[in-house]
Amino acid sequence: MLNKLRKLSIHVKISGKVDISPDPADNFLIEMAQAGNADYLVTGDKRDLLNIKRHGKTRIVTARQMVKILKL
Repeated sequence: MLNKLRKLSIHVKISGKVDISPDPADNFLIEMAQAGNADYLVTGDKRDLLNIKRHGKTRIVTARQMVKILKL
């Protein structure tokens, strides 16, 4: 499974310049989504990340919401 993920993954570099989350420890996730041009960031962090809802083109959603989006 890890080898398949490596083949599908996009490696991004971050600078630490994103500062929008109430929890500074979460900013790297938002920056990685931005650098990877991600459509979605899936999280269970109800207190901080989910309250942001969107950063640029990236929608911040729960796993349950993502399942509905993917129609699984």
